[in-house]
Amino acid sequence: MIDLSGMVSEGRAEPLYQQIVSALRRRISDGRLRLGTRLPSSRALAQDLGVARSTVVTAYDQLVAEGFAEPRQGAGIFVCDVAPIRPPEVPATPVAAVPPPAPGMLLPGAPDPGVFPARPWARCVSRVARMNPLSLSHQEDAFGDPELRREIAAYAARWRGIDCSAEQVLVTSGAREALELAMVILVEGEDIALEAPGFTPTRRFAQARGWPVHWLQAGARGAAVPRQMAKVTLLTPSHQFPLGGTLPVPQRQAFLQAAKMRGGWIIEDDFDSEFRYGGQPVPAMAALDREGRCIYVGTFSKTFSHALRLGYAILPLALVPQFRAQFIHPSAGAAITAQRPLAEFMATGQYDRHIRRARRLYAERYAAAAEALAGWPEALGNFHRHNAGMQIAFHLKDRQNDTEICQRAAAAGFGIRPLSAHDPDGAAQGLLIGFCQSQAEDLPNQIAGLRRVVENTS
Repeated sequence: MIDLSGMVSEGRAEPLYQQIVSALRRRISDGRLRLGTRLPSSRALAQDLGVARSTVVTAYDQLVAEGFAEPRQGAGIFVCDVAPIRPPEVPATPVAAVPPPAPGMLLPGAPDPGVFPARPWARCVSRVARMNPLSLSHQEDAFGDPELRREIAAYAARWRGIDCSAEQVLVTSGAREALELAMVILVEGEDIALEAPGFTPTRRFAQARGWPVHWLQAGARGAAVPRQMAKVTLLTPSHQFPLGGTLPVPQRQAFLQAAKMRGGWIIEDDFDSEFRYGGQPVPAMAALDREGRCIYVGTFSKTFSHALRLGYAILPLALVPQFRAQFIHPSAGAAITAQRPLAEFMATGQYDRHIRRARRLYAERYAAAAEALAGWPEALGNFHRHNAGMQIAFHLKDRQNDTEICQRAAAAGFGIRPLSAHDPDGAAQGLLIGFCQSQAEDLPNQIAGLRRVVENTS
């Protein structure tokens, strides 16, 4: 048994799992735990330390993500080959620096940077740089790196049930570019339908071009099919943004049928569908499309990193030539430097493992946030437990101003956002509350602090 006595204590401010990570990381770095050493089972180490098994599992996941350890199927967790880490040199004369502004607690829709698998990602980048350096700087197909497009097609089939080929995949510099490109190509001066409340940048993009906009009023179960379909309809069926509901399969099929009758198109924004914490995953709308009327848009910003700036669209085969006509030069699409490393990361199964780990961590944080919000008095408002996504929409009672509350919350260090900012007429009053960047054990206190802000503003 590895002796961590004195290294882990509930009396410290640092979370228990992080104390375990720090203690094991030091032993691996200084050579006390050698390459190939099998770490104790999570159950055995938990019993030895007197902590919950889930705490040890979280610690082991972090060590694996950082490259200090690796899982072997059916054998356990083993120490990796890690060179000793030298302490950073301290400059003789400290240089004063202004720290960047903190984004604020409970920021909605933001992944936890600490969950990013930095070391495995670095190994993929290094491997590609050694084996195929030209792929980091040269691209022949404006639709994106061919290997990444193949991996995206396989991923969409595996996780979202979409039957597609690499030919249909267009790599973009984020989901927003994919959405705007699809809108520009498909609307062609006709009308468009958007959810209300919905994604604010998309609304502004459509209004700036003077397109006729029809509003689809979204509720806890998404939007209803209108009597008359627009030429283009943009939906977030898996997890409506910002309210959080899931569009039932019959409604999805009704939208697709209506689009077929209209000769129109549906753009499916599936921005955080991977983060569903209860029940069976609902298939993507594009997986139900048998008439080629649905354009599927996904992103790596929510699941992997905002900084990666990569998204993608999966096009019906009939639209591929029309989209290709917009790309007359290989440099017209997304930046290529990260595309081949991401393909390598996906091909080796590490992306799937990262998604499963992130989903498990975010599920714990969602449960903690929802439990804390459930303790708020009804006089403040209410929320729906959708068990999905990266934020919770808390609906305020009448006569409360969500913009004023968010301004006061920002002064107190919170990053929540007003629901009214996503409503075309600003009528919806609510708070978008994130949880992904907080530790589960910290969320009760953070949400209690937010409650005080809301009560003092009401």
